[in-house]
Amino acid sequence: MRYIRFYFEIVFSLLFVTVATMLIYGKLQQVSVFWKAHMFWSYALMLCWIIVAAGYYHQGWLVRKDHNAAHVSLILPIAVFFVQCILFVKGINFGDWSLVVGAVLVNSGVLFSLYHLMKARLTKR
Repeated sequence: MRYIRFYFEIVFSLLFVTVATMLIYGKLQQVSVFWKAHMFWSYALMLCWIIVAAGYYHQGWLVRKDHNAAHVSLILPIAVFFVQCILFVKGINFGDWSLVVGAVLVNSGVLFSLYHLMKARLTKR
């Protein structure tokens, strides 16, 4: 029974985000000022990447402080690292420095976190 609720929550989350995104996009599709504000969105994107990087630094710090990485997955930060490498290359290719700066910021936090995750797991053995 627990698993049915778990799957329902996942499906609900996916549907909610999909429908909300479609509705918002439908409203913004005709607003040209929204789409022409590239510089604003670049700065907003860099701010968001700073927040993501700070989250990874915080996670790494918690693992370092507690010397425990039992409930932290290695898969997500590794996947994020590769995604950021792709965004770095894409940013250079398109001259979008918000992608370049964001990739460097996030990957620095990811590497800090991964270092402490690996270190905590290796010292447990």
